[in-house]
Amino acid sequence: MKKIFYILILQFLFSLLNAEIIIFKDCKSNDYKFEKNEYKIDIDKGIMTREFVYTDETYEMLRMNDMRIQKENISTKGVAKENGEIITEISGYPAFYTQMIFDTFDKTIKLKSVLNNTEGISILSNCEKIIKYKLES
Repeated sequence: MKKIFYILILQFLFSLLNAEIIIFKDCKSNDYKFEKNEYKIDIDKGIMTREFVYTDETYEMLRMNDMRIQKENISTKGVAKENGEIITEISGYPAFYTQMIFDTFDKTIKLKSVLNNTEGISILSNCEKIIKYKLES
C-alpha cells in the first residue's frame, strides 16, 4: 500500500515538471513581410512570446508613419487554454477589445475583435510549421 502511495506521489511530481511548449514558426502576413516572425507559447506558464524582424522594405514603409517602429522586437502576452483554443489576454476596453487565437489545426493566428458585443475574426498570420514539445526539468 505504501509503495502505491509513493508511486502516485512521484508520478504527480514528475507530471508537474513537464511544460507544454508550442512554437508557431515562419509566420507570414498579407500586410507585412518578415525576416523572422514566430510565436512561442508556454501553456503551463501562461505566456506567449513573439519575436519578429521586419524586412528592410516593410520596416521603411512602417517607419514613415510611426517613428517608434522597431525593425526587430520581442513582446510577451498572457495566454490561456479555453475550450481547446489558445487565446491571449484581452487588450483594450470593455466596449472594444482584441484577442489573438492560436489555431494548431490550420496553423493560423487569428485576431478576434469585439466592438459593442459584435465579434469579428480575421487571419493575422499563416504559419509554415508548428513545433510542439514537452519540456522536462
